[in-house]
Amino acid sequence: MTGSLTDKNKALTESARCVTAGKGMTAHERKRAGLRVAVTGLLMNLVLSAAKLIAGSVSGSIAIWADGWNNLSDSFSSVISIVSIRLAVKPADKKHPFGYARFEYVASSVIALGMLTVAIQTGYRSIMRIIDPEPLETGYLVFTALFFSIFVKLIQYFFYRNKGRKLVSTVFMAASRDSMADVFATGGVLFATFLYAFFGINVDGPAGLIVSLLIAWSAIDIMRKTATLLIGGKPSSELTGLISEKIKEADLRIRGVHDLIVHDYGPGGIFATAHVELDSRESFIEAHLIVDCVERMLLREYDIHLLLHADPYYVDDAEHHALHTKLKSVAREIAPDAVIHSLHLFLSDKNVRVASFDVSIAGELPVSEAHFFEVFRQRMKDYDKELVLWITLDREYMSVVSDDRPHLHVTAGRD
Repeated sequence: MTGSLTDKNKALTESARCVTAGKGMTAHERKRAGLRVAVTGLLMNLVLSAAKLIAGSVSGSIAIWADGWNNLSDSFSSVISIVSIRLAVKPADKKHPFGYARFEYVASSVIALGMLTVAIQTGYRSIMRIIDPEPLETGYLVFTALFFSIFVKLIQYFFYRNKGRKLVSTVFMAASRDSMADVFATGGVLFATFLYAFFGINVDGPAGLIVSLLIAWSAIDIMRKTATLLIGGKPSSELTGLISEKIKEADLRIRGVHDLIVHDYGPGGIFATAHVELDSRESFIEAHLIVDCVERMLLREYDIHLLLHADPYYVDDAEHHALHTKLKSVAREIAPDAVIHSLHLFLSDKNVRVASFDVSIAGELPVSEAHFFEVFRQRMKDYDKELVLWITLDREYMSVVSDDRPHLHVTAGRD
């Protein structure tokens, strides 16, 4: 009993750095920080939309007026972000066990419909302006408003990008990209205004039409993305990359992360599962404490409900590494981007050597699954004809299992 407690205390001491390593914010602090970012973005967009709508009315430029509506639609998006962050705090109930955070997707679709209406109206006015051009008033007010807008949008881009990375927020990362797109859109309006002011070339109608098309494209893109999220689509590379990065940073004993699956139920409602590779010499208690504290850290600091599975990583094992190298070579002969992981070599109850492993394919498999397994086994027979292969083929949330002899029973030991 004493020995068991001693081992447990030792494991707890070794894992303490994972528990105390969290230098980020708590989930509550993260929500408050997210609200501050959303409110700041809202105020920026309201100021910009007001400035451009005024400048557009004074100058008579349909392009500037349309760009003002574009910024006003960004303000609506900021409002939705604020509402969704507040709703994410609302506890789950019997009818909504995963909370209410997906309200953001529904509300975003409603706003997108409004944006599409504005785009159609602006596009119609722009076409009329192309057919019957009107003189414009250009002055310091117009150019000041446009230069000010570009300057603020650049600040907003870096602000959203920095906060998005810090808070692990795909919403703010997307907002940063939208801010940069607005820089180019306003730059085009500025160029059109410059042509009229200095050369008398009136391209206000075409410029307004381009901006209206950009608004329409943004609206359609929002509806497409929210529909995908509601149905259950692939998570963004930013989100999966950040989760993998945070898992590996949590404890130096984690050798690798794979098989990450993310289910997005909206801000504050992210559920994920993943496999982590740990030194095979770690005790069961140590492995449990490592994955447990990483799960707690991700939930505490990033509001991500994480479930980890520990895979053994064999250190200083020549036989294991030689087999891993051979498997990788064979896999990449069939699929160049193949990755071998979760390799485990053990004995069955009939003293048969079994190699169990996963093959991850990032893109399209160049051959059929049946052909992949057949060719893989055939080439491995030249390496070790007695070796039994248990292969799991991983392809984007889909796994296919192929066992040589699935009826074999395994023993606790390893060859």
